Amino acid sequence: MQWSKLKAKVKSFIGSELADRIDFHLTSYRKSHDGADKVWILVDRQKIFDIKHYDYVFAEQDLYWNSNINGQHVKEILINSEIYNPQNFGNAMHEFLNLPIKDALQSVNPLIKAFAIIDKRIGKRTLANLKISDSDHNLVRLFYNLRITK
Repeated sequence: MQWSKLKAKVKSFIGSELADRIDFHLTSYRKSHDGADKVWILVDRQKIFDIKHYDYVFAEQDLYWNSNINGQHVKEILINSEIYNPQNFGNAMHEFLNLPIKDALQSVNPLIKAFAIIDKRIGKRTLANLKISDSDHNLVRLFYNLRITK
């Protein structure tokens, strides 16, 4: 799905109290590499989260070359360190759109869970029953705080 359609579809699920406050952006550079280079999220026109292709590539290479960690563990370490590539973001958007909302809310992928938290299908009681801690992903905590303090 084209980025603008994917973004519009995800935004259509954001509750009305946050829909005008949250925006997603993506950029690519023609002479850089194939695919997206940067993805970022704005809340009230301030950048609160960003993903850069080369930050991911360099962190991934550093782990491969300077440790005895295999491929799957490298990806887990990067995700736990909140380092993603732009394709992770697009894949999370796609997966979010294809999951039942309750499953999205329980996802181990913090990007999917963050999208679910701002979803208008999640009611106040469900939101109140969520256990969000300091160990949760920054985006999950931020979106949760936006929803409970609206």
